[in-house]
Amino acid sequence: MLRWRLTFFLIVSAPLCIFAQEADTLKAAQISSIITLPVVRPSESVRLSSQVTVPTQVADVLRNFTGVQVKDYGGVGGLKTINVRSLGSEHVGIFLDGIQIDNAQNMQVDLGRFSTDGIETVSLFNGQKTHRLQTAKEYASGAAVHLNTERPRPLNGSEVMLKLRAGSFVTINPSIRWDKDLSSSITLRTSGEFLTSNGKYKYPCIDTTLVRENGDIKSLRLEAQLFGHLKDSDWQVRAYSYGSERGFPGPVIRRAMGFPFSAERQADQDIFVQGSWTQDWSKQYSTALRFKYSNNYTHYNTHPEKNPMAMPYDLHYRQQSGYASLAHSYIIASPWSVDLSTDVQYNTLVSDVGQFVTPHRTSFTGALSSRIAWEKFRAAAHLVYMGAWDTFDTPNAGGWSRDNRYRDAWMPSVSLFWNPFKWVEVDAYVKRSYRLPSFNDLYYSQMGNSSLAPELAFQFGSDFRFSFNSKVWQAELRLSPYYNRVTDKIVAIPTSSQFRWTMLNIGTVDVTGLDAKASFLYHINELNLSATFRYSFQQALDHSDPESQTYGNQIPYIPLHSGSLAFQAQWRKFSFIWDTTLTSGKWSRTANIPDYYIEPWSISDAIITCSVLPSLSVGLNLNNIFNTHYQIVQGYPMPGFNALLTVDYKF
Repeated sequence: MLRWRLTFFLIVSAPLCIFAQEADTLKAAQISSIITLPVVRPSESVRLSSQVTVPTQVADVLRNFTGVQVKDYGGVGGLKTINVRSLGSEHVGIFLDGIQIDNAQNMQVDLGRFSTDGIETVSLFNGQKTHRLQTAKEYASGAAVHLNTERPRPLNGSEVMLKLRAGSFVTINPSIRWDKDLSSSITLRTSGEFLTSNGKYKYPCIDTTLVRENGDIKSLRLEAQLFGHLKDSDWQVRAYSYGSERGFPGPVIRRAMGFPFSAERQADQDIFVQGSWTQDWSKQYSTALRFKYSNNYTHYNTHPEKNPMAMPYDLHYRQQSGYASLAHSYIIASPWSVDLSTDVQYNTLVSDVGQFVTPHRTSFTGALSSRIAWEKFRAAAHLVYMGAWDTFDTPNAGGWSRDNRYRDAWMPSVSLFWNPFKWVEVDAYVKRSYRLPSFNDLYYSQMGNSSLAPELAFQFGSDFRFSFNSKVWQAELRLSPYYNRVTDKIVAIPTSSQFRWTMLNIGTVDVTGLDAKASFLYHINELNLSATFRYSFQQALDHSDPESQTYGNQIPYIPLHSGSLAFQAQWRKFSFIWDTTLTSGKWSRTANIPDYYIEPWSISDAIITCSVLPSLSVGLNLNNIFNTHYQIVQGYPMPGFNALLTVDYKF
């Protein structure tokens, strides 16, 4: 089975072997102009500042990327996590201006908390970026989503942007952003956003229609940023605060007493301060310094007085993290540069959970990268080392072993780019990546296993891009075959109680896939037309135990086929977007039996916008137009038809 997958990958990547016979005939001036270019382009990238309409949340931008599944539990405030090419959300790094947004407690980043306000580009890299002056963590993730802030343009004063969104589920979402030049080289940006929604929507269940309850949310985001620029340096500092109080509606499960009401509530208060400074000391040598401090508080309560069937929990978590990164880049010769990045991070988690170990983790990540760049061919090799030292106490005699407190991993990778013809580009990568066990995996009293090994992934992937254009139209086709193998997969095994689990390394998953994207753009006079088709094939098979009945089955929540079709028309002050998303059936368990089957679905959205004035625009989002009833996560019905009105005003 492994042999034919590797054969499949080698066949589709065979053209890469030809470049070794190509001779370099470029001049030095040409080399110096492209040495800073990345070796591997992003698999998908959206420049929000150039979009006619911008989605509210980062999760809404990512859900149509090829090879991506956004696990959505429904509603405005529902948890939204990302899975790229069946690696799992823990293998996907989320980076804001090059600094990772992480969560040592469970390694789940809720993309629903991050607004697109002030974000210029959202990019997805399979493997990793290959830019100069990256942090070491940017090399270490199996896949990476990069959110890059839009830098304020010269204002000669100040600019204010007001935005109001309102719509279904009594959703009200006002926001404000203010940019001001403090001097010729320093700009201040402040922003705030408030969101409230009752989260109630109807959904069919067996022979009746129910209303989704306890899905309300109230949240407030406040940010302040400073941007600075001098002749040979750039710097920025960001202070971020996010607070929310929301309900968890829970899965819809029919029981003898009917459908039990969920009264679970969660309150969050997250703050962080991060910054970066980049300095060009000479034409050959540059450095980048980055830092971050975060403090995250979570309060989870099941309210058994409202729901007697719930287990009584009233839990508090306080997670703190300190992070620093220093990157060096040196151009040895015109086509050849070397980077060295070192990251240090300290995490701690304090909780009042019974028998909860209070863990402290100090981790080090180092990356050595070498790149060579010509106009037609570029290559990079990376070697990453990650080590984590855990210490913990046992105030309630939890009985955790203090052996195996140090876990480390080596992660080599190679990236290639080849441009044989003007209309053809090929890039490829091969890498090894790890994800360390989270605090919950290791130490949570109902789940922990302090001897867990890191989860290992081998990744192979390539991109073939073909582009054609004329004076009035452009077309591009991208084909991306890949193969991933994940071993020592961390899984949860139930014990004598359904509320107690044991974490073990027993899993092996083989993933063979193909992503395809075709886009077409037509422009004449004041009319712009574009169409984009995306398709993803993912065969992700459980190869953990040949004796198991689930051996060879598709792993949970990975559809074999998925895709989307988007059409956009823009004329003068008006624009129209139609987007249809399709996904085949999938299973919620490795046991691929009818009880765990999730039906295929297709939904269509439309967006209409009008620029009433140069400073005023109005848009209407019509989501799930045909009122399709579907589920992304089993037991969590998604909303039917809903609408959102957006008004933007700038002065």
